[in-house]
Amino acid sequence: MSAPESTNQRSIWLAAAALAGTVLFRCNSGKAWLSGGGKPTRLADGTVLLPGGRPVALGLALASGDPVVGQSDLIGWRSVTITPDMVGCRIAVFVGIECKRETGGRTSQDQRHFVTQITAAGGIAGVANTPAVAQALIRDWRPPKAA
Repeated sequence: MSAPESTNQRSIWLAAAALAGTVLFRCNSGKAWLSGGGKPTRLADGTVLLPGGRPVALGLALASGDPVVGQSDLIGWRSVTITPDMVGCRIAVFVGIECKRETGGRTSQDQRHFVTQITAAGGIAGVANTPAVAQALIRDWRPPKAA
């Protein structure tokens, strides 16, 4: 039986972030409610009332305030040195890693689209079900050739 996705995700996160120049953050996704002022009240049934409550996007958000659908579990950058005309300059290449259980994880169409958009723009992205897969995604990345 494989570890829960959250346990595997932490192993993937630690292994990927251990690569030189790589910085990753957990990107929670969805929508939550935030109190607009005043003290929240918990009712006997467990319901919480938020005075002046308003929705807030978790993780990456659009200008509309809606969360980005399909965003990767781990996002960040890898610092790389580019060559030849900008020798010595460092740039941050966007990284997005969608984490799954070692066996049986399902990648949604929105998650696949998010990964495709990152790679099409020259970033590092993919789906990882083990720390080794995540490290390979980052370590083996090469920028796309200019058209």
